[in-house]
Amino acid sequence: MNMKYLAAAIVALACVSAAEAPKNYSVYGGPAVESDPIILNVFDHALARCSVEASVPQRGTTFTNSFYYNAALRACLSRHGFIDNGAYAYPANSLF
Repeated sequence: MNMKYLAAAIVALACVSAAEAPKNYSVYGGPAVESDPIILNVFDHALARCSVEASVPQRGTTFTNSFYYNAALRACLSRHGFIDNGAYAYPANSLF
């Protein structure tokens, strides 16, 4: 029974890492993540740590499609030095 949970966790983390495109992220005041293989390797390690942190109920939620999870993931990645430059990175209200 525990093997099923472990397999489900591995598949879930693999899907999360596939959903987070490195082309949307850049280093603070620096190049895009996918421009350098060393930065991309550092980003992959940070994403693996942050996806686990964002799925903990104290930080985010276990539902990977929710806004709380995405906000916790972005907050963790920003603490590691990566900024999200995607189209929906910073939501704005109807005035803007």
